[in-house]
Amino acid sequence: MDLSTIEIPAGATAYLCGPLPFLRAVRGQLLAAGVPAADIHYEVFGPDLWLGA
Repeated sequence: MDLSTIEIPAGATAYLCGPLPFLRAVRGQLLAAGVPAADIHYEVFGPDLWLGA
C-alpha cells in the first residue's frame, strides 16, 4: 500500500489490522507523513498466529 498520494490530515489517528509486513510498511509511511506513533493503533493477524494457541 502506498500512502504517498493520500493527504493525511493533521491530528489523524490511524487504526491498522493485518499481517506484520503490511503493518510495518504502513506504519513507517504514517510516521514519515507526520502521524505520531501514539496515534497509530494496530492489531496483528495472519495465517500462522493460531499455531501458538
